[in-house]
Parts: sequence; structure tokens; C-alpha cells
Amino acid sequence: MKIFAYSATLVILAAVIFFSWKGQADAAEQPARIEILYMNHGPLRPIIADIKSLLEGYQGKIRASWYDVNQPSGKEFMKKHKLHGHIPLLIRLEGASDFTIDGREVRLQGFPSGAGPFKQVEGNWSMDDLRILLDRQAAGQQAR
Repeated sequence: MKIFAYSATLVILAAVIFFSWKGQADAAEQPARIEILYMNHGPLRPIIADIKSLLEGYQGKIRASWYDVNQPSGKEFMKKHKLHGHIPLLIRLEGASDFTIDGREVRLQGFPSGAGPFKQVEGNWSMDDLRILLDRQAAGQQAR
């Protein structure tokens, strides 16, 4: 009877380890999530086109969700994440917008630096910063 109990315990333990490992492997194969909240206005359209073009190189590795602030999905996104005010663009990679790149704090919000129609709507990030973060995430590293 004891041998049967030990055997059953070993089988259960092996199954738990196998399915736990398999679940981690499946999670690692899931594409990273990027959420983009944006204003569909003239000055931002070239930036949106650049982001879409950049994301084409990450098909299967990055899954993008787009939220227009003037549409119900964008309004719901803002409400869900407690966002208020004038936000021309906000990019969240795996739920985060704040990152460190080469010791520099970067927030993926507003126009890329130097690309805005006026300074007040520019952020402190560049398309190269976004590419670095996407590369990290696509390689299975934490983007932060």
C-alpha cells in the first residue's frame, strides 16, 4: 500500500512539474502586448503611420491594440486606466509606459521628441527608443 501511495505521489508531482513548465513555455511564446491610445488628428497621423510601419517588423512577436480617444473603445481605455486630460499619444508595452534606456528615464507619451507641432505635446522618447523596447520584448526580455 505504501509503494502505491509513493508511486501515485510521484506521478502527481511529475504531472504538476510538466504542466507548470509547459504553461511557462506557452506563456513565453505568446506575443508581447502593446496598447496605443491616440488622437486621430492630422499632426499625429504621420507618427501613427511610422509606428504601424515599425510594428510590421514584429508580426507574431508583438500584438498591437489601437484605441482612438474619440471612439468608445478609446474612452473606455482611458476610463479603465484612469487617464484624464489631453493625451495625444500614449504607448503601453505590457501595461507600462515608463522605461529606462541606457540609464535614461523614458515615458512613451506625447509626440516623439522633436516631432510635435509645439513643445507642450512632446514627450521624451524617440522612435529609436520604441524600437529598442520592442526589440527587448520580442527577444523575451523585460522591456523595463
